[in-house]
Amino acid sequence: MSRKNFKVATAENGKTTEQNTKHAFATVNIPKDMTPTGKVKTLKDKETLRKEREQQYVAFRINALKRRAKRTGLTEEQTKVKIEELKNQLDTPNSYNVIIFFSAEDCDMVKQALLNESLTWKVMSNSHVILDADQETLATLREIMPKTAKIHPYVKKKPPILPASELAKDNYVAKKTNKATSAKARRNAKKAENYTKKRLDGMAHNDHKLHAELQKEKRMNNRRKVAKRLKMMQKRFQKAAQNASKKASGTTVQLKAKKGSESSKKASTNVKKAA
Repeated sequence: MSRKNFKVATAENGKTTEQNTKHAFATVNIPKDMTPTGKVKTLKDKETLRKEREQQYVAFRINALKRRAKRTGLTEEQTKVKIEELKNQLDTPNSYNVIIFFSAEDCDMVKQALLNESLTWKVMSNSHVILDADQETLATLREIMPKTAKIHPYVKKKPPILPASELAKDNYVAKKTNKATSAKARRNAKKAENYTKKRLDGMAHNDHKLHAELQKEKRMNNRRKVAKRLKMMQKRFQKAAQNASKKASGTTVQLKAKKGSESSKKASTNVKKAA
């Protein structure tokens, strides 16, 4: 079918494709699916999730305590006592170290609000205040503080159930070997050397004598490196030749390289011309 006889529907109707599609969608009424997708979480779902997370955290802490007690050599009765102590500790409410940031204009208002609630602070300035608090005092602080203030509560760390004295330190502290210390010393020496080189390079921009000495030292180091590498390659080739001679059948004779002629080339050319 040739392109000449090809007819577009819009040409016949006298409408564009956009108008035709709009008309088609307007005529057909597609009902919307109003069934819930499951993304919305109710308060009940949130509460169940929170309880599950708490249970998982308690189980994690108990298992960790059991492992540590086993390593230290505690008996089953002693571990049970320690587990009960851990559960009681987890049930106790947290205490917080609270930092409140505010603007300098609200300093007097914040100070007066704390005095009215008979709350003591550790540090007080024109921009922030630091104080100890529990859950009840934290709730009151959120009520009495101005809206512009920012409250940052940090949970205080509770004392460990198994103190460090009861732990077998030999199982935890890795003994530093001489190899590790020597490697660290080499790294530190390399860092110090690089630092001194950078300082000297910076000073050499103004001091021409120092610049010349550094350039000479670099050239000498490069020559030493090249000579060292050539020696290593020569040793490798000698070893390879010895191994090959051992594997090969019969006797092998190593021939020395021929020395070049010591006579000058110019003299030989002159002789030829004379002849």
